[in-house]
Amino acid sequence: MIRISTGPGGIEISPMRAAEARLTLGVAAARTGDIEQAIGMGTTALEADRKPLPSLLSVADELDKELRSRYPREASTRDFHEQVMAIKRGTARPELPF
Repeated sequence: MIRISTGPGGIEISPMRAAEARLTLGVAAARTGDIEQAIGMGTTALEADRKPLPSLLSVADELDKELRSRYPREASTRDFHEQVMAIKRGTARPELPF
């Protein structure tokens, strides 16, 4: 999905589809024990250039729950959780384009 959502020159032509795919990959990475990959995919997905759709937030919630369940003491887990909550509240961190 990410590959077909990316046009020539690396420009994403379907950023929300790519973001959702990244979140799904993040969930899979969290479940296999790769927290760095999970956080990396999740963070990249949340930095997409468009507003998050309900389906995107649903997958972000799933990744957030996996991370908090499996890695509750990790600072990166708390940081990701705060990103998701800020988007839901409409008060995303300044570094995020939402």
